[in-house]
Amino acid sequence: MKKYSHALFILLVLISSIQVYGQRGEKLESLRIAFITNKLSLTTTESEKFWPIYNVYRKEVTEIRRQANLDTNLEAMSDADAEKAIMVSIDRMEKELILFKNLARDLKPAIPARKIALLSKTERNFNEELIRTQLKDGARPGLRRN
Repeated sequence: MKKYSHALFILLVLISSIQVYGQRGEKLESLRIAFITNKLSLTTTESEKFWPIYNVYRKEVTEIRRQANLDTNLEAMSDADAEKAIMVSIDRMEKELILFKNLARDLKPAIPARKIALLSKTERNFNEELIRTQLKDGARPGLRRN
């Protein structure tokens, strides 16, 4: 019975995420939710607490990365511009570290420390799996398939 309620909850989370993220990226987000939920072995109760906190964290990280995005030709920039780019990157990393510290603090009442510790590795594994799948399907990283 527990497996069925867990699967039902994952399905509900997936449907909710599809509505929240709309058509763009819905499949990716659904895969991310399923992957993380599975790899962390989140229970229904843990999932109910985890996902709202984690989604806020991801939104904040995305915003920091968007603000720090360097649309410059890095190979052609001057040393002075490169120094500025380095400082922007360091600032972004420091802000992301603060966000992760806050995420770990906020997740402590929601899930065991062991699962919080596994989160970063699980995120990396998800991204690696995406790349492997893209390469297996014949797509070249960084290029859209038409």
